[in-house]
Amino acid sequence: MPKLTKEAVTRAQARKSKYELCCAELHGFILRVLPSGKKVYYVRFRDDAGKDVRRRLGPTTELSFRDARSLAAQEIDARKPAPVPHHARKSGRKYPTIAQFAKRFIEEHVNVRLKPHSQRKYPAMLRGRILPTFGRCRLDEVTYAQVCRWHGSHKKTPSEANGCLVTLSSLYSRAIEWGVLPRGFDNPAHGVKKFPIPRRERFLSPKERRTLERFLDHALTIPHNKPGYLKWHTVAAIRLLAYTGMRRGEVLSLTWAMVDERHQCFRLPDSKTGQKVVPVSTDVIALVRECRKVWKACKHRPRPTHVVFARGGGPLTASTLGSTWINRVRNRIPGFEDVRLHDLRHSAASDALMAGVPLAVVGRILGHKQPTTTARYAHLSDSVVEQGVKTMAEAIRTGAKTGRRKKSRS
Repeated sequence: MPKLTKEAVTRAQARKSKYELCCAELHGFILRVLPSGKKVYYVRFRDDAGKDVRRRLGPTTELSFRDARSLAAQEIDARKPAPVPHHARKSGRKYPTIAQFAKRFIEEHVNVRLKPHSQRKYPAMLRGRILPTFGRCRLDEVTYAQVCRWHGSHKKTPSEANGCLVTLSSLYSRAIEWGVLPRGFDNPAHGVKKFPIPRRERFLSPKERRTLERFLDHALTIPHNKPGYLKWHTVAAIRLLAYTGMRRGEVLSLTWAMVDERHQCFRLPDSKTGQKVVPVSTDVIALVRECRKVWKACKHRPRPTHVVFARGGGPLTASTLGSTWINRVRNRIPGFEDVRLHDLRHSAASDALMAGVPLAVVGRILGHKQPTTTARYAHLSDSVVEQGVKTMAEAIRTGAKTGRRKKSRS
């Protein structure tokens, strides 16, 4: 990368697409050349959140090269972190290695602040992906470029790579927050672009819902030693997921103390979004009463505290329910090969919106804090989209023939 000079600015020619010339001497000083031939000076830096920012200084016709370089230098100098004292740079005395700090990070943050699922996931990502690469490095030695290369090397597992990036960023944030690193330290994981994860849009049609219900009803009639048999509590858990739109962890952690039949709701003391109340229908209350009958008839002493429980009386685990869904339900129903348990939550949201339930109400039922989250979970079925396209085409055709809009039927 050559030094950006006044002569280089003059020689720069327009191309079919815009391009940039960067200065090797003053990092962050940029000239952008547009297809029209216009040339504009920019300065590039990272803001306090770690975001890559390009600030426009002005076109070459209004700003001289000398003034542009001076403005860029001032901006870059203002963004530099405060220098670390000399005594703090000696042989890593002040800054521990990432492996050393990771122990404190797990003990004081992960095990105290995060949910049980994250308490298992964060240490696993540290051991499996982060510490083998950065464990021996001191906290102040890791650079943004190193993190970019490390993250890019795991492109074959994008979801896991993104999760590890979040974990590393959180580790550095705690180091800055706790005073292990200076306040002006630049988190090397901030601003690293995550891999795009394709969003799955799969939900059950009314016909598929009937198929699933018939399958579950039939599974309960099969003797326990015959293929296709499903336990009562497994079926109850799947139906609670399908009827309420609750998350799997919320259904499996549901206890009798959380059930409020009088007000027809579940009062969850903790969930992914914190404490919440889940309103439920009379069908769900009827299902819960069936669960209570099975609970009263069970021989476990003391009786289980969970609404759905395993054979030994303890809570039904997520891995057991997930394995049962894959091997004994979806793989035995034609057309269900790509249906996940979480798609039952998607389906509940979609059905509610297509039935005319307002977005805010659906968000309240699902426990979302932001309407955009509800809109992301609630997908429109192909039949609804197809009908919408037909209606739109008919309106366009009518307008082209008559010059008037087709009046809606009301």
